[in-house]
Amino acid sequence: MGTLIKIIVALLLLAAGVYLVRSYWPEIVPVMKEIWGTLKETKLRYVFLAISVYLLSVYLFSVRWQQVLYCIDYNIKVTRLVPVYFGEIFVNNVTPGGNMAAGESFRILWANKLFGISYINAFKTVFFERLVEAIPVFFLSIYILYAFPALEIRFLPSIDRLTLKSVHLFFLIFLAAGIIMWFFREKLISLFRNIQKNWEIFKQSFIPVLLLSCGVWILDVIRLKLVALALNIDLSLSLIVTISILTFILGALPLTPGGLGIIEGGLISLLMYFGLSLASASSFVLLERFISYGISSIIGFLYLSYYGGFKVWKRLREEKLY
Repeated sequence: MGTLIKIIVALLLLAAGVYLVRSYWPEIVPVMKEIWGTLKETKLRYVFLAISVYLLSVYLFSVRWQQVLYCIDYNIKVTRLVPVYFGEIFVNNVTPGGNMAAGESFRILWANKLFGISYINAFKTVFFERLVEAIPVFFLSIYILYAFPALEIRFLPSIDRLTLKSVHLFFLIFLAAGIIMWFFREKLISLFRNIQKNWEIFKQSFIPVLLLSCGVWILDVIRLKLVALALNIDLSLSLIVTISILTFILGALPLTPGGLGIIEGGLISLLMYFGLSLASASSFVLLERFISYGISSIIGFLYLSYYGGFKVWKRLREEKLY
């Protein structure tokens, strides 16, 4: 039933997209020509640097996982973990809601096949990674709320000082978080007990994993800045951080494979909100997605083909582990 709903939603979104394209085709053609003109002037040296930074971030992801695996007595070379991570990225990119379920389930299953890691231990390592990664995500989100109080101008009454607007946003978020925690308090208590139980196992890797997680997010910001430089687009640090976090959030929505359409629409809308033209915003998003979605999918496909990962993925889909 859930799969049917996802298919229906995807078809409705596709139909809406086709309808909009047909309705606004006369306005779309000039914009497409402008986008093509912008992309033709792309500075390739920055594109290659952005690709290199992306590949380095995936390598750091693998190093991070290696540090966690040390804690359960698995000394695995990083070069053997990189294909697994790219395989996870490929599954994320072709599966709706992959960032939260399918890709990581695939990583757990493939780790069991390649390295003999039990499902329970593999799940614990993945969960610990995500738990620690939530720390830099939280602080980046706080930074965004503080750096963009002007967003509040269009939604809340005008206030003299920008910092007061940020305080209002902080208050609303913490209030919402408190209400959610109250309703799910029993599950959260059980979750905290499990975390406490496994803390002794993984605590020695906490600092390295935290630093590597911060490093990955820093590289993400650098990559986005390089994409902007390639197109001669001036983006502030706060806007780039917002793009990074928004991509993460939109990609986790279980609507389309890899967030296709959702991420692009959200990012273009955000960039236009802050003054970029439709052509400039679209050019930036297209180039960024070419790197983070297109190239990563190609590499992931090649790794899955070479190491037999497609058999593991087929088993994952048949058993519906996600």
